[in-house]
Amino acid sequence: MFRELYYWLYELLKKVKTNDNPGFNAFLGISSFQCFNILTLAGIANYFLALDISKDATIYFGVILYVSVTAVNFFTLFRKKEEIAKQYGQLPAKRQSRGKLCLWLYMLMTVGLSMYVIMYLVTPKY
Repeated sequence: MFRELYYWLYELLKKVKTNDNPGFNAFLGISSFQCFNILTLAGIANYFLALDISKDATIYFGVILYVSVTAVNFFTLFRKKEEIAKQYGQLPAKRQSRGKLCLWLYMLMTVGLSMYVIMYLVTPKY
C-alpha cells in the first residue's frame, strides 16, 4: 500500500519545477505521514489510558520513531524507486485516478485526524 502512495506522491512532486529530488522528498513525506498516524494512535491511547508521560520521554519516543520509520522506508521505498515506478507507471487511466484519489484521501485524513487528536484529546501540560 505504501509503495503505491510513494509512487503517486513521487509523481505529484515531479510536477513541481523547483523540486530537484522528488524521490527523496516523497520518501520523507510518506515517512512523516506514517509517523503522524502512529503518534495519532498514541495520542488516542493516551487519552483513554491517562498515562503520565514526561516531556523528555515524548521527545525521545518521537525521535526514535521517526528514525526507525525513515530507515525502514529507505530500504523498502527509496532504494526501490525504479522498481516501484515500473510497477505502477503502466496502470490503466481509471486505476491511476483511483490511486491519486487514495493518496489525497490518505494525506487529508492523516492531517485531519492528527489535528483533531491534538486539539481535542491531548491535554496540554503547563
